[in-house]
Amino acid sequence: MGSFADVALPVAVDKIFTYRIPPELQQAAAPGVRVIVPFGRKHATGLIVGLPEESSIPGLKPVRDIIDADPILPPDLLHLCGWIAQYYYAPLGEVLKAAVPHGFASPSRQVAELQSPVESTILEDLKLRAPKRAHILRLLQEHGPMTPGELAKRSGLKSINAALHQMAKEHLLHLREVVHVQQGRVRKEQVLLPAEADDSRLASQIELPNPVTLNDSQQRALEAITHSLSRSEPTTHLLHGVTGSGKTQVYIEAIRQCLAFDRSAIVLVPEISLTPQIVRRFRSHFGSRVQVVHSRMASGERQAVWRAALSGACSIVIGPRSAVFAPFTNLGLIVVDEEHESAYKQFDASPRYHARDVAVMRGKLSSVTVVLGSATPSIESYANATAGKYDLLEMPRRIHDVMMPSISVIDMTEERKRVYALLKDALPEDKRGRLKEFRQPVLSELLRERIQDRLDREEGIILLQNRRGYAPFVSCPDCGYAEACEHCSVTLTYHRPKRELRCHYCGLVRPPHDVCPECNGHSIRLHGMGTQRVEEELSRVFPDARVVRMDLDTTSRKGSHDRILQVFSAREADILLGTQMVAKGLDFPHVTLVGVVSADTQMLLPDFRSAEQTFQLLTQVAGRSGRSTLRGEVVIQTHQPKHYTLRHVTQHDFRGFFQQELEFRRDLAYPPYSRLVLIETKGINEENVRHTAERIGRLLKMANGTFTVLGPAPAVITRVRRQYRWHTIIKNSREADPTGTRLRDALSGVLAALEKSHQRSVRVIIDADPVGLL
Repeated sequence: MGSFADVALPVAVDKIFTYRIPPELQQAAAPGVRVIVPFGRKHATGLIVGLPEESSIPGLKPVRDIIDADPILPPDLLHLCGWIAQYYYAPLGEVLKAAVPHGFASPSRQVAELQSPVESTILEDLKLRAPKRAHILRLLQEHGPMTPGELAKRSGLKSINAALHQMAKEHLLHLREVVHVQQGRVRKEQVLLPAEADDSRLASQIELPNPVTLNDSQQRALEAITHSLSRSEPTTHLLHGVTGSGKTQVYIEAIRQCLAFDRSAIVLVPEISLTPQIVRRFRSHFGSRVQVVHSRMASGERQAVWRAALSGACSIVIGPRSAVFAPFTNLGLIVVDEEHESAYKQFDASPRYHARDVAVMRGKLSSVTVVLGSATPSIESYANATAGKYDLLEMPRRIHDVMMPSISVIDMTEERKRVYALLKDALPEDKRGRLKEFRQPVLSELLRERIQDRLDREEGIILLQNRRGYAPFVSCPDCGYAEACEHCSVTLTYHRPKRELRCHYCGLVRPPHDVCPECNGHSIRLHGMGTQRVEEELSRVFPDARVVRMDLDTTSRKGSHDRILQVFSAREADILLGTQMVAKGLDFPHVTLVGVVSADTQMLLPDFRSAEQTFQLLTQVAGRSGRSTLRGEVVIQTHQPKHYTLRHVTQHDFRGFFQQELEFRRDLAYPPYSRLVLIETKGINEENVRHTAERIGRLLKMANGTFTVLGPAPAVITRVRRQYRWHTIIKNSREADPTGTRLRDALSGVLAALEKSHQRSVRVIIDADPVGLL
């Protein structure tokens, strides 16, 4: 072992710190274990990432203590974190903090205790050769079980963890671990055993699956995946199967093969899809070997899953993006379900990694098979498959040859004209000759007829309106005043239940004006529609229909998402209305009608991915209809009926959409033909933000790299949470710089020059491979 330790600390500084390891701690030091080190005037917890034999740095401070007996991060994961830090321009300490569920805090409350009284002869012998250990044993014998902190305080010893771990190995004492799980206001202590499911509770909820016979396309996909597993070579498969084609069953059978090879598996799902419906299906096949981790779990629960994976007490971990770091030492398979989902990208904190791409890289570093599954693959993934970088597996038909739903597109501009003409003689006009009480129709005549038909036949209905609240825009028609957020460059959304305006970016809440503050007019109007207004319209048109709404407002409490789905699944509600939450991962055989209230919400955004994301959302929600023997139908309402995206959606034509979208991307040099890096400068002072952004732009343009620089310019949403935002976009040629090394060197030089002079009040954020540019 080396005499020095390279330590990563969870700080926003791209630097590794070196410390001296005292002789008494050298035996316990290893890459992947946490240490307590002096940092400034305090002590901090870090993670050893290297053990150099020599160091030229004079006056190194010593490591104070070692927390772990064994590494909490396997070598391949440590290597992966290093790649993430480099690729996503993030300090290694921040990457490690994101990778380990408890960060750099103690993973649990450890308690040292004696299993039996210590004989006096042993104590006397230890007192001569290891007085520190003898003192510890005497304290435990006199005072009973204690935490390391309590022992350190009573004994006066500064470094105690390494001694405790060594004594535990020699069976002189026992280390017991407990976690604290927060339940409301009650802190409940639980012994941290290998994380197993409560089998009695699980048995009452899970039905054993019926035997399944795979169809030809499922069998071919499984055989290809099994072949990769048997070779233990890094292979990435793109499983492109239409909605209802049985991709989940292929995942299950592939995991079964993985377990047969005595290896473990990770299943990544978008957080929004992590419902009991999915978990029950996997647990019905694999029982307590399945562990689930997600953001709404208590810290102690996430820690228990982590340790179960590390110790081998579980074989399968299911979860959103952070589950890609599950510390299996015998990993064989990673499944990324709905691989196109933007939820796999971390937006709001460093490291801004994309879990799908991290999964592919982990597969390469650890010789693991990776399966990316989707009915609507991302343009980048499908391009990789057609270019031979991924193995393309196609499942073009639904299981049991169930027919795809028929899709109709309704032009809401023409619908508005039709309704306006009908009401022209019945409603009063304002001074400009407009109908005073006329409002844009929410439901077209065709969609109303189809809803009534399904209600009569007692079949299920799903309605998508991808905007919550009642009205996203409130304004005065006389002077043009709009209700806007004081802290963000966006309009406020009207929420009817509490009669309040909300900002969906910063959370500002205030009452609306009854009188226009600009012109004192009394004709303030609501524009557009959210899920609340659609719900109100359904109650008016179909008063006997039972409607459940699923959006961020109705699912904020723990378990509410699941309860809504259970109500709809049990057919205690006729209509499931919601945002994109209702579009993905749901399988209700009784649903035969899907309605899209407005397809324009995503389609008209000023972002190069807007068409792709619209195609994905509409195709996914359409796939919720007609998944059994009952024929499905989809009605899409839009003001852009001739948009090319809708043409491909109605024809279930992913390949046609892919080819057309690829041409646009090629002409504009967007991914997959280039790699994008978004540099955001933000701060309270607009002038300082602009100055910093312009300096970044000048430095980048002087670098003479393989890239094109767009901007800097104010972001589309100029201000969020009182902070002004400027964007600089880099398009780096994949042909000229396939590894991204030249861009990385140029950016490092720019950041180094900027560090010396830029305003401390201005933050500079680098987002590699952004999923959106707003």
